[in-house]
Amino acid sequence: MATALRQLSSNSTRQLYSAPSSNKTLAAYMPTLEPKRERLGIVFDHPGFPLRFDVAEEYQDWILVGVCVLLCGLWCLPCCCGQMKDPISRKCTSFVYTRLHVFFCIITYVNLVVLMITISTLPDWTVNEFLLHLAMFLTWVLVHMEKVLTSGAMLVGLFVLVKFRERIAIAAGLEHVTIFRMNWKTLIGLKGKRRPVEVFIWKLDQLHSAAGKMLKANDIFVECHMGYNEPMRTRVHNNAGSSCIIQESFQMNIDEESTSTLMTLLVKDQQMIATQEVARLMLSTREICGIEDQTGKRRVEFTYSQDSFIALNLTPQGKIWLAIAPVEDGDEERAPLMRDEDSLVTC
Repeated sequence: MATALRQLSSNSTRQLYSAPSSNKTLAAYMPTLEPKRERLGIVFDHPGFPLRFDVAEEYQDWILVGVCVLLCGLWCLPCCCGQMKDPISRKCTSFVYTRLHVFFCIITYVNLVVLMITISTLPDWTVNEFLLHLAMFLTWVLVHMEKVLTSGAMLVGLFVLVKFRERIAIAAGLEHVTIFRMNWKTLIGLKGKRRPVEVFIWKLDQLHSAAGKMLKANDIFVECHMGYNEPMRTRVHNNAGSSCIIQESFQMNIDEESTSTLMTLLVKDQQMIATQEVARLMLSTREICGIEDQTGKRRVEFTYSQDSFIALNLTPQGKIWLAIAPVEDGDEERAPLMRDEDSLVTC
């Protein structure tokens, strides 16, 4: 009994998975392929419409998309003319804006006529198919509207951030801080005319007291920011008050081609937890070169005296005596790190 059941199941399996033997049975399983119709190109003697673009279906789709974009542009014609400055556009704008209802009625009928003629010239398109694809496109837009609005808001925010970056930095109090220490010249490997200068600070005078300090004098120090240089600071002068003798200097690199770079000198008061700005001075690259020409290149002997410095007004109150001199460090860069007589002595 078991052997008979086993034979019966094997025979049924063979019949189920066996391929058809005859050609007729094999042809029944093969899909029927319609032969490609030969395209005739531009046809002028079609019985339905005198002009037909009998081209590939892909080209017909692009023709219809281009016509739709053109018709949308005609709808937005008043806005486009309003942004132009030539006399013809201004006349068209003044004429259309007083008759907008007439313009949109006429342009709607013109768009419908142009659209119907375009669909009639495309043999693979009908009005029903166009309306169906238009509804599918609008459905896709509504489904992805959230993503489109999110992406658009991000692009608008990026544009506003780039467009008004200077005003945003001023409002945040970070206009003197350089966040990205590179520009397009650095990315392509170009080097500007950078050279070192030394900034001398003699003294500060006529400073006002820091806000919140009633019983203690200002603890003054100067902080300098400029372009790609690291921030420089003087030492803190305790109990300096409204005037202070600094007599310190630091070296920085300037780029004569970058005229938009500013050097910001911040006079600050050191407090217990943080620091507070008392006054500031902002100098452009051109002004730095002018001060260097007056105090550094024309002076043979340098002393901390009034003849070697220039008094500049601080904002909102105070004065700072400043001098800038060029630095010749070419020989120092080419010199060895250690001379023979300074070499390490073995124990």
